[in-house]
Amino acid sequence: MKKTHFSKLKLSVAPIVLGVALVSAPAFAQDAPADEGATSADDTIVVTGSILRRTNTEAPSPVTVLSSETLQERGINTVADAVQRLSANGAGTITQGWNTGFNFASGANAPALRGLTVQATLSISDGLRMAPYPLADDGQRNFVDLNTIPNAVIDRIEVLRDGASSTYGADAIAGVINIITKKEIQGLHLGGSVGISQRGDAGEQRVDVTWGYGDLADQGFNFYVSGEYQKQDALWARDRGYPFNTQDWTGVCGASGSCLTNLNWNGYTPENGSFNGLISIPGVTLVRPVDDDPLVTPDTAPNPLTGAGRFEFLNSAAGCRGYNMHQNTGGSTTAPLAGVCEVDFHGDYIMLQPEIERKGLTARFTANVGDRAQVYAMANYYQTNSFASFTPLGFNGTPTPPNNGALAYNVMLPVYVCNTGVGTATGTGTGCDDTNGVLNPYNPYAADDRTAQAFVRSTRPRTVSTSSRALRGVLGIEGSFGDDWRYSANFTASEVRLKRTQDGYYIPQRIMDAVARGQINFNDLEATPQDVWDYIGPRQVTTSVSELWQVQGTLAKDLFELPGGPLQAAVGVSYRDESIDAPSANPGTLGNQYDRYYSINSVGTAGSRNVKSAFFELSAPVVEQLELSVSGRYDDYSTGQSNFSPKVGVKFTPIPQVAIRGTFSKGFRIPSFNESFGLPTTGYVTRTVNCGTDAAPGPQAAFCKAHSPDGTIANANAYATGNYSLGLTQVGNPDLDPEKSTAFTAGVIFEPIRNVSLTVDFWHIKVKNLITGVTSTGPAEAAYYANNGNVNIPGITAIAGQPDPAFPNALPVLGFIQSSFTNQDQQTVSGIDFGARASLPIGNSLTWRTDLDASYMLKYELKTDDGDVLRYDGTLSPCNITSCSGSPKWRASWQNTLEFGDTAVSLTAYYTKGYDTASIDFEGKRGDCAYNAANGTSTHTYVDETPVNCKTKDIWNLDLTVSQKIGDKFTVYANVLNLLDTKPPFDPDSAYGLFGFNPAWAGPNIMGRYFRVGAKVDF
Repeated sequence: MKKTHFSKLKLSVAPIVLGVALVSAPAFAQDAPADEGATSADDTIVVTGSILRRTNTEAPSPVTVLSSETLQERGINTVADAVQRLSANGAGTITQGWNTGFNFASGANAPALRGLTVQATLSISDGLRMAPYPLADDGQRNFVDLNTIPNAVIDRIEVLRDGASSTYGADAIAGVINIITKKEIQGLHLGGSVGISQRGDAGEQRVDVTWGYGDLADQGFNFYVSGEYQKQDALWARDRGYPFNTQDWTGVCGASGSCLTNLNWNGYTPENGSFNGLISIPGVTLVRPVDDDPLVTPDTAPNPLTGAGRFEFLNSAAGCRGYNMHQNTGGSTTAPLAGVCEVDFHGDYIMLQPEIERKGLTARFTANVGDRAQVYAMANYYQTNSFASFTPLGFNGTPTPPNNGALAYNVMLPVYVCNTGVGTATGTGTGCDDTNGVLNPYNPYAADDRTAQAFVRSTRPRTVSTSSRALRGVLGIEGSFGDDWRYSANFTASEVRLKRTQDGYYIPQRIMDAVARGQINFNDLEATPQDVWDYIGPRQVTTSVSELWQVQGTLAKDLFELPGGPLQAAVGVSYRDESIDAPSANPGTLGNQYDRYYSINSVGTAGSRNVKSAFFELSAPVVEQLELSVSGRYDDYSTGQSNFSPKVGVKFTPIPQVAIRGTFSKGFRIPSFNESFGLPTTGYVTRTVNCGTDAAPGPQAAFCKAHSPDGTIANANAYATGNYSLGLTQVGNPDLDPEKSTAFTAGVIFEPIRNVSLTVDFWHIKVKNLITGVTSTGPAEAAYYANNGNVNIPGITAIAGQPDPAFPNALPVLGFIQSSFTNQDQQTVSGIDFGARASLPIGNSLTWRTDLDASYMLKYELKTDDGDVLRYDGTLSPCNITSCSGSPKWRASWQNTLEFGDTAVSLTAYYTKGYDTASIDFEGKRGDCAYNAANGTSTHTYVDETPVNCKTKDIWNLDLTVSQKIGDKFTVYANVLNLLDTKPPFDPDSAYGLFGFNPAWAGPNIMGRYFRVGAKVDF
């Protein structure tokens, strides 16, 4: 290293080295090469997952490297997009398509390497930890949001496809995503692009400005600052073609000619004359007099909340207010005789991609100190704003847990209204009578002294806006002293502050109060004053904060020479403090259940902990052909958990063209804050009761007969035979033990000629003491319907759902299954990764580069404590952690680039294998399509009960990028994403049937052909 005028800093920096502590390896990782064979000045590198230097990039652990050049050639301009497309990214990934209001962690993106959920994958930057997203996936799993990573200064992304608990700690069971930023930038760099879909929507704009000064080699320092801005417009279902713009799927037919049913609200299916209802309609009020016979449900007191008999239009002159009306109601005893209003809620309200705005500022200073040290400081600010909109709520609903079995609230119209009225669930006892009030103008039965039930939906959609601000700072030093001693020390602190705003959610008690006072105009909801809307549905604003700070250090030395090279040893220590404060957006106790929002989950948590760690690593090149490595880490958590995580690696190179490598490691994952301290958190799944037929009754035949006008299964109504939502509720448990993992890899590297590399790696991970809620809902569901709502399974609480308006005294569908998180079961995942890379000249001026990555999942298996074995690989499962997005067997990407002169053309193909539509964790059977279709375990059927998809089609698309350099300073480029405009396969089973396609894997397909043009200028 060249001596510079910064050498006078040497003495002043020495106390910092001692005061900050000797720190960890990951800081070295930013020196890893972007391309095979690149090295630092002393021909050594450090790769992700290690804290020691090496002279080649092929370590015992498999690592994928995506350079910034590779990302540009693939048309990828965000870290989130790059990681989501990794072949190793599997079941449970959080994609942009899930951030449209349905996701607990709205506004965030995160990968799930090997399908082991987002909290088994550690995402870091420059080898250092970042504060997690304050909200948890499914209210359970903590993770780092990739939207908070600056994009303009990325040098490369390194993906360790192997467990790394021995190096990084407890949450690296499945692997590590290391986003490495540039150490040095010189000059002024401007970049910008605009994009739009072929259909003229989902536009995006992006601009970045970076300026740097100083040459580390010649001047001994470098400083740069970078700012970026990116905006992406929303994408709506109504802007895509059939069948993705609607839920009227009667145009989707099978070989027999039978078609799917119409799943619109109150949708009419001509093939069998059925309709999908009765479902409340925005702005269209139906009313009926209240029955004198009170509603009674299991284990509850009489609660006369529901009317009986047929509804009628309150404002018959307004009819369906522009919505379609059909007359045939399939023999319904509750639908109005005048007709039924049908609403295409999918086309009217469903958003497929949220609106997202990102902006950030990054600064870094690096300086050489004398001949043997380097100090650096880095600061990041990143702001991500998102907006999502989805269906409006009806003025009725069941309070989300915690609850005491409260029934669904229905709007009950009193006989009299007055300014001082106090709302009640029954519409009686409001304090209004003929002495202080007037007859209710919205109750057509008031003159007969009868209360009425109103059935109506809000005209205002639910919206969720998030504003996430991430702050991060790093101070560090690395260098050497004495006879080959090397050290690294750093301090990092980060905070994520999330403001979440929710509109269009209602509080039943406030609706009751407004009804008792006559303030809601049920003849015309839009005529209701804004202040009344604000009262019954006050804007809910919740601020959640996560914080992390860490100090760490390493000390390394070459101990002595072995025949293959120096024996290296390193030790390190680390101290980390982390906390999350995520209050519930729907706080409340078991008092008045109606004084809380319905539809807003009560998920929330608060806690803090610190972690003391010590770790080591040894690298022994025993001979030139054999390299051994051993590492270990001991972590001690203030919450009471501690663990030692060892790892052993070996690399054997019998001939220069072939290397054999493998690793064995132990790991652990402590409970997340939500798993330990979380409030009741409910995720919803879609269910169908198994009625069977009158000739061959199913296990729930008695339930279906109770919801039939003539007591036959054939005439059971849509309430009994249609889909319904079942809430799965988990509660935090502070007494949980850590999950324990065992992993190993074994692979071969084959390099037949220069610049050609082929790799095959087998991987296997077993996790015991799995932290889960309800593993399988089948026993609880069966007991509920068999025992008239009584479920006597230890640790399980079953709560009834909304009553059937036509048969209010019959057993309702199951509403919630509640349990606490617990250590149970074990899961095993294994597979094979394939890689092929080459860079070959063709003639004198043409170079062809190819890069293939593929991952095949051999097994994804859950073994329950009861001895059941559930195989998820190649199926729609596990639904309870992937929202039924599936565990595909194959994922692959293949990039081919031709370079000639100043021009480069790249084609990149992405592939995801189709899967069996069985939801195994919800009693489905792999390979038994007839059973899955007949038993409602997710496989949809046509009207004639034949399956729609026994296995989904494969998902693939092709991206094209062309770039042209104009002189030394100017580059223009064009991206055509989804070049062939490949449509997503129709899939009514995935994602609980919300979209008609799989948002986890087919997001680029639903976007359609997408055009982007951009330019870069370097001064």
